Amino acid sequence: MSDSLPLKVTLAGFNVDHDTLTQLEAAAYEGGEAPPREAITPETISAAYARISRNPAEVGEIRAKARFEVEKARRSNSNIIFGLGHSSVAEHAAFNIDVVGISRLAVEAVERHRLASFTEKSQRYIKLDGDIVVPPEIVDAGFEEEFHALIRRQNEGYFALYPKLLDYFIPILTDEGSDRAEKDAKSRAAEDARYVVSLATQAQFGMTVNARTIEGMLRDGFAHPLVEVKAYAEQLSIVLHGIAPSLIKYTDATQYEIDQFERQCYWPSAPSGYSDTVTLLEHDPEGDTQVLTALLINSKGSSWAQARETVERLDSEERIMLVHELLRNAQQWDPPPREFELTKFTYEIILSAAGYGQLKRHRMATQIVGPYDPSLGWTVPKSVEAAGGKPLFNEIMEVSIELAEKIAKVCPQAAAYALTNAHRRRVIFQANGRELYHISRLREDLHAQWDIRQLAGQMLVQAREVAPTLLAMAVGKHDFSKKRDEVYGAAASTSEA
Repeated sequence: MSDSLPLKVTLAGFNVDHDTLTQLEAAAYEGGEAPPREAITPETISAAYARISRNPAEVGEIRAKARFEVEKARRSNSNIIFGLGHSSVAEHAAFNIDVVGISRLAVEAVERHRLASFTEKSQRYIKLDGDIVVPPEIVDAGFEEEFHALIRRQNEGYFALYPKLLDYFIPILTDEGSDRAEKDAKSRAAEDARYVVSLATQAQFGMTVNARTIEGMLRDGFAHPLVEVKAYAEQLSIVLHGIAPSLIKYTDATQYEIDQFERQCYWPSAPSGYSDTVTLLEHDPEGDTQVLTALLINSKGSSWAQARETVERLDSEERIMLVHELLRNAQQWDPPPREFELTKFTYEIILSAAGYGQLKRHRMATQIVGPYDPSLGWTVPKSVEAAGGKPLFNEIMEVSIELAEKIAKVCPQAAAYALTNAHRRRVIFQANGRELYHISRLREDLHAQWDIRQLAGQMLVQAREVAPTLLAMAVGKHDFSKKRDEVYGAAASTSEA
């Protein structure tokens, strides 16, 4: 049944030893001798680096030997990675993967992996021309006709809202003096109209990932309850077959992994309740003490006890001065030092699928993600309401939930395909102080998408209330220069210009 899915996974590239590439180039353009075919693999680099710790030879020599003894390199990899358990060796092999024809819902499952890089197509450029995924679960459950009818209704809503939003945005942007008001209005109209679009809408992305992460990604994919995600794992396994067999071995899902996904596979049957969209649940009350203590250890060579005693003698003004001095020369692209990771902030966040599409990219933070929950309502863009599109918008939300509820009675894991970018879920989100700076710079910026910008703004407002000393310079990029002037005076910005 997965054969009917539009999903396509393609190997775009992988890393190869530079000397092998040089030899290939010479063979192609200068009549030189080509390297053996088996040398065109990332395994030789992994094998060479694995031997560095015990081989006295210079690393270039070790790489050269591995290139001409590929089978021996593979045996070495297998013994070191799977025999001795040194899995980090597999991280030296990197792959570039194209993924097209995958639903927005399945993308969320794939992009949960921290140690991979993803670049995803924006929904500002969606076509809405039959570009959806029809899940096999929904077909098997007998809802295919109703599902197609819902998708048509959602897409009709998109095309009905888009011109209203365009008419709304053009005069606003023109009055703001934009020299490309119509072009910007088209982007913003598409951005907000897509809130009525299904999570079954096709997406595409490029992925760069190492062999160690791929192994875990494959196991996760095979353990996942969605047929589409399983199909992704199957195709990924096929395109990688034979390229690095000594690095990617244990790809079958374990019962433990299957159990973890089954535990999370349910459809909310009762209102879970919520108040605010962002709630700071917990924070380290002594976070600034811990961070400043670590800073003194790193700069003075003190023990933890000595540094903490010094920090505890500082009054609030002295603590502020210490942080300000530390960040004095930082620019908007500079993160705070790692000592800021010693304080944490835990939030409960209620957000739309569109907002989650942005939040999920902060994979270094801890995210405990609940299912889409109709009792949490949906997010209506202010522009939709201002343009008179709210009645139509709400109608589409309600009919989407109606079909999702019907699907959930038969296959709860597939019910969310019927929902839209506006429907909401609950996320428990924990970030350290350093990550909060990154979120602030990127997501509080004037150019950030409005949904995630509002969420980030609420997160930072609450965090600054409890940690004003540490987060003194945590602002969006567009506000950075202004904040520097407030803290350090205009002369500091002028002198560094």
